Amino acid sequence: MAQLPKRAKVVIIGQGGIVGSSVAHHLIEQGWDDIVGLEKSAIPSDIGSTSHASDFCFTTSHDKLNIYTTKYSQAFYEKRGNYVKCGGMEVARADDDERMDELRRKVGSGKAFGTNVSMISPKQAKELFPLLNEDCIQGAMWDPDAGLVVPRSQSVAGDLVEEAVATGKLQAFAYTPAIRIDVQDGQVRGVETHKGYIETEYVVLSMGIWGPLMANTANSPLPLMPLEHPLLFFGPYEELAGTGKQIVYPLFRDQGNSAYVRDTGDPTTTEGGRIEWGYYEAEDPRLVYPGAISEPREARMSPSMRDLTLDQVMDAYEKAIEMTPILGELGWEEKHSFNGLLSVTPDGGSLMGESPEVRNLWFCEAVWVKDGPGAGKILADWMTHGSPEMDPHSIDIARHYPLQKTPDYVYNRCYETAKKIYTPAVHPREPYMTGRRMRTSPFYLREVELGAYFMEAAGWERAHGYAANESTLLAKYRDRIPVREHEWDARHFWEVSNAEQLEMSESVGMINLSHFAIFDISGDDAETLLEYLSVAKVGGTISHGKGVYTHFLDARGGIRSDLTIIRRGDNDYRVVCGGDTGHRDHCWIKRIAREKGLNNIRLQDRTDELATLGLWGPKARETLAQFVTNPDELSAENFPFATARELNIQGVPVWAFRISYVGEQAGSSISRSAMACESGICCTKLVLRRLALKPTPTRAVWRRACGCRT
Repeated sequence: MAQLPKRAKVVIIGQGGIVGSSVAHHLIEQGWDDIVGLEKSAIPSDIGSTSHASDFCFTTSHDKLNIYTTKYSQAFYEKRGNYVKCGGMEVARADDDERMDELRRKVGSGKAFGTNVSMISPKQAKELFPLLNEDCIQGAMWDPDAGLVVPRSQSVAGDLVEEAVATGKLQAFAYTPAIRIDVQDGQVRGVETHKGYIETEYVVLSMGIWGPLMANTANSPLPLMPLEHPLLFFGPYEELAGTGKQIVYPLFRDQGNSAYVRDTGDPTTTEGGRIEWGYYEAEDPRLVYPGAISEPREARMSPSMRDLTLDQVMDAYEKAIEMTPILGELGWEEKHSFNGLLSVTPDGGSLMGESPEVRNLWFCEAVWVKDGPGAGKILADWMTHGSPEMDPHSIDIARHYPLQKTPDYVYNRCYETAKKIYTPAVHPREPYMTGRRMRTSPFYLREVELGAYFMEAAGWERAHGYAANESTLLAKYRDRIPVREHEWDARHFWEVSNAEQLEMSESVGMINLSHFAIFDISGDDAETLLEYLSVAKVGGTISHGKGVYTHFLDARGGIRSDLTIIRRGDNDYRVVCGGDTGHRDHCWIKRIAREKGLNNIRLQDRTDELATLGLWGPKARETLAQFVTNPDELSAENFPFATARELNIQGVPVWAFRISYVGEQAGSSISRSAMACESGICCTKLVLRRLALKPTPTRAVWRRACGCRT
């Protein structure tokens, strides 16, 4: 065996799985060399998720990036001769209209994103999948491009590593677990193993279910939990004999029962002769702490498996027999059945990109086999060019704020996410029940009094309407409020939100925008940094107090974020971002400052110190004028569009910014309905508690003047 090198340009930890091997392959394709791959088991891995994956690929998703990675992976496997395009279907049970609607929506998304999915009848489904009891379903979605990785994704991973080693650009070391990632001055310096220390510039973490343990050694939390996934095998099934195929029937998903079925092909093939039934526990999913995963010598089959009993899955199994009777006719092979482990994250998305805490520590975690090569391609592009071809915001680990990576939050959100892997349709606006009320504004208690309908954004409780306005505003605007005829469209939406918007367009109202992320940037390099980051001009001749709506672009010129920058002084700026994107923007600002050597800056996250109120509508100016010391300071001349200034509202000092999407003073009905005249108020929580929570005359007068109880 080769001796462990003293240094390398890149160290991949978790080399033996489909993800780590794909990362190495694509880095080499992008011109990288001097790569070392470490694996705690054999190569390919015989203990990780890849070693017991079911290896099928469906192109059915509402996420464009996910479709991209799956289609790329399918083409990658097929080009290598490692893909059987057998097709696959997802069915809706006869009594499950909600699932049927979801299948139709999936077809819509599939057509939008370039897949070939379509709806088929129960009769057509039976013809394609003879094991089906067609009386159990009302219809199905058919994906002709779905297929199986053959002979196994585990084998593909091994082949990719061998090929990479043959180029001379990768050295791979089996049975060489990393012990810790060495971080100095916030940057990766090396990796320690029991065989020695490797000095390195970059580390890629692709350890899957063990990832959080290694990430913790670098003080870079990885929000991921391993989840048990029952896999049962039935057989032998004689009908598969003599076919000579790796898989005989199409892939079959019964997501209304949180399960799937596939055959394992001719008995002479790799794992042939059986019917595999996989199940995801939707009622009480069992998470496993990464540190509790058994080592190979301690487990019956693999450290990612523990013994499964039929009682664990009996209810779902009985329903599965109704759908696919063959499962009741064949015997359950207990010795081959087990609980595998896979990775689940707080929002169900993969975790990729550079660590927010550690420079040059890159993650490629929580990736399914169907997306493995595509994820490797994205990460290699990202590391090489600064960004992948497609916007990675949905998988970028920087989307998670620090509080969203705390242990309790991660466990609870992963538990909720695990319930939704194969369950009935999950609405895109469906709120999480856990991890709530972590961030509330000074106005929260008042909003509760008003009957706020809260949703969550970046940990903030965000009101989407107020029950207190329903009795008056719904009646007033009933004929102008759009009718949402379909329950799906109306779910997690409140009509009063439309009514409040209409009232605000005609009069005035306040919106609590305290979930906005606010960063103050100052110092000698502040102007240079923001001028580099921004598309619009924010420095130079831009006057103090002037605000500019602009974009940050990625290395390919694509839009990374949109935000507003207010110049407060020569080298003093306030940056206001959306709540969901705030942490990504914060990480991007720091990363560019580092790369460009613009170190003379002070970057302050003021999000939890400053609250934001939006005062909108054609009567916003006259309403605000009732409370300021000098109403003339609100005139168009003294307070022009897109400028900020200090105001005093009945003794409460505030920082006000006049901004809107239109900007005209008044005039046309279009500009008025678009809230042309508005003021955004931002000040410290301490002051706002006095304004928002105490029963002071100021608050009562303010509400009366607005004519709207929001």
